[in-house]
Amino acid sequence: MPRIVIFLDLDDTILQTAPKCPADEPLTPAAFNRAGEALSFMTRAQQRLLAFWLEQGVVIPVTGRTDDALARVAINFTSWRITHHGAVIRRADGSLPTWWYTEVRPMLVATQPLLWGLSARLSAEATGQYRVSNHSVDEWLTYISVKTDDDGAALTRLRERLESIGLPPELALHCNGNNLALTVRGAQKHDAVRRVTAELEQEGPLVTIGAGDSLTDLPFMRICDFALTPRDSQIQRETWEDSTRPPQPLPRGEGEFIKGAPSPLVGEGGGIC
Repeated sequence: MPRIVIFLDLDDTILQTAPKCPADEPLTPAAFNRAGEALSFMTRAQQRLLAFWLEQGVVIPVTGRTDDALARVAINFTSWRITHHGAVIRRADGSLPTWWYTEVRPMLVATQPLLWGLSARLSAEATGQYRVSNHSVDEWLTYISVKTDDDGAALTRLRERLESIGLPPELALHCNGNNLALTVRGAQKHDAVRRVTAELEQEGPLVTIGAGDSLTDLPFMRICDFALTPRDSQIQRETWEDSTRPPQPLPRGEGEFIKGAPSPLVGEGGGIC
């Protein structure tokens, strides 16, 4: 029988900060800061879904969190772990696979000047609007994160400015609410999920589920057999919005076709920012 493997984004998918939780609903602490204080929580629905997945399948985190931040999440992950937005991939015992050193690390090494240069520039231009953090494994910078305590307006302006200037082709931009990250192409979540899936398939057939909330989770979710996103996630807000609107009547003459001819087909497509 095929094993069920769930590739699970964490923040805003299976846990979130208190302000993002439904009001007047019992919550369970799910992630903590270095002082041991609860920062993120799970609703009853999230707890039930996670418990079912842990019982029936293999749950693999696919997160922008660092290894240290993942260790402060109160979920017992027993298999592979994907952290640093996909730049770090660890086996169940915590070791990096041999191919990480030959496939992933060279990409990180090649982009070190770009990452450090952008980090310095963003820090110099922050002027209190946002905070810039560098994240690394060993001595190699894996990604840059930019966060703000406002409603995300400052990061929206920053994202628009970076997009207008243009990023180096080796880097990719992730933005969701008050979180922005600059990651290395080839060392992203979907790259890591593809590599781990290939490893697991050596042990037999799989059924894979990808769960995430952000537009930048879509590439790894599309690799999986099935995809799941929470209600009111960025994916729902920015890609499903039109589906909730009533259909608009076509102007007279449009949409008509000759009797006996094939019906017009409407294609479905979308893009990822």
